[in-house]
Amino acid sequence: NIQDYQADLRIYETQLRRILVNSLYFLEVKANGETLYKIGITQRTTDERISEIHQDLKTHYTNITINLLGFWEHRGNVELYFKHRYREFNYRLGKLTEYFKFPDVKLVLNDLYRMEQKVLSEAELELISD
Repeated sequence: NIQDYQADLRIYETQLRRILVNSLYFLEVKANGETLYKIGITQRTTDERISEIHQDLKTHYTNITINLLGFWEHRGNVELYFKHRYREFNYRLGKLTEYFKFPDVKLVLNDLYRMEQKVLSEAELELISD
């Protein structure tokens, strides 16, 4: 019936909007002599997000430096794929699950930088402006 189709469309639009309004970031975290990498999505500025991450890490480390290695707008869909693809390198910090230890981060960066810039269509622009 038409109401089911409309409900399905609203669910799809909501999920697509979430993907498009979020940006993917990739960070290098140096803490207490260790080097970790963090993948995540955000709607905030990178400075705001890095500040929050710094606070989260203070419960585990004391000497923390965070560097932004990459930022991709409208790529909220990539985080789950990344976490699946690189799951063998996952490094959990308590409840924090988006950290990784890579033997060669250049290979990971090459994968990430293969993504082209996402240019929104008119329909996508309309969807995120609602």
